[in-house]
Amino acid sequence: MQIPERLKRKLMHCLPADFRKKTVRAGLPALHTDLKEIVLRPAVTVEDYIRCFRLLHDVYVEAGFSNPSSVPIRVVPHHKDPESRVFMGCLRDDQAMQMPLYTISLFSDNELGLPMDEAFQKEVDTLRNQGRRVVEAGCLASNPAFRKGNKNLPMLGNRLILHYAAWHLKADDLLITVHPKYLNIYEDILLFEKIGWMSSYSYVNGNPAVALRLDLNTMVEAYEKAYSRAPMEKNLHHFFFVADSDVIDLSYEEARKKSEGQAPDLVENVFKLYSAESLPVMARAI
Repeated sequence: MQIPERLKRKLMHCLPADFRKKTVRAGLPALHTDLKEIVLRPAVTVEDYIRCFRLLHDVYVEAGFSNPSSVPIRVVPHHKDPESRVFMGCLRDDQAMQMPLYTISLFSDNELGLPMDEAFQKEVDTLRNQGRRVVEAGCLASNPAFRKGNKNLPMLGNRLILHYAAWHLKADDLLITVHPKYLNIYEDILLFEKIGWMSSYSYVNGNPAVALRLDLNTMVEAYEKAYSRAPMEKNLHHFFFVADSDVIDLSYEEARKKSEGQAPDLVENVFKLYSAESLPVMARAI
């Protein structure tokens, strides 16, 4: 008899923490950094942004995290911040590398705050008051047709976010919010620490949400310790920080600066592509 996934998750939480973590990490598939057919890069054009936001809309609707919108894109006000970044994973044989198989956004903390302040400002303020620079990763989606059984692309997306947040943005903490059903992935595999929980989060259509934090200053040592006995193909310390990979291409960052000028507001142009009548509909969907 096959055990339902929800029951599996409940049973896993009943196990002693150390045993549970070893079991979950042992279940990782073999991971590879040399995906010849994939490139991960920043979104650099209005068209890139629209395609990423459309993928995000469709995946969130499929998951029940959002209602369908007559304008089938999903954005948050923080996307307009020039310091925010949208990343996308594309097939290399798509000559323009335009159709995203994967997307994730990274938000810096400034006068706008972070998207998760809506529900978890107290928890985020605790870190701010310690003088820590925080960033938030969110708006994550992957193409369902490519997602099944493939962990390499999302794990490389994690590698990109960790590196970019720690070494490009010089942040101290990476923050995320996830549905509780993904908690084992982020706590036991990716080593995030739970800092908050709420039963109904309006941002994801009233679904429950967990706030998590990863200390970027100690993450390398933490991954090395957690995966010290793991075989190489399942060792996330090696995967994130040691193994070579040409999948991540940040040269687009320079191309964006050259072609778009100082502090481009590409998302504003995304809004302009839609009529004034459509914008209120889109605003209600975010």
